Amino acid sequence: MKKVMLIWLVLLLGLSYQAFAKAGIADGGLEFILTIAGFLLLVAGFLEGIDYLIKNGKGLFKRFRTFLRKKISDSTPEHI
Repeated sequence: MKKVMLIWLVLLLGLSYQAFAKAGIADGGLEFILTIAGFLLLVAGFLEGIDYLIKNGKGLFKRFRTFLRKKISDSTPEHI
């Protein structure tokens, strides 16, 4: 667990290295905020996808199975 926390800490702080600069103009805040926002959007999309599959997974699976059976039966030779 400590390795995971260390990796996330390095990623988040490593992407905002200019924001923590002691000298000069700290102008890396925008990139850091955009990175965090992008990551949060990916997590939200992933969670919404899981929720959609929980609600509609059985129907999707049946439609996919029917589609495969139809394609397999259409591709079998008639003379066998």
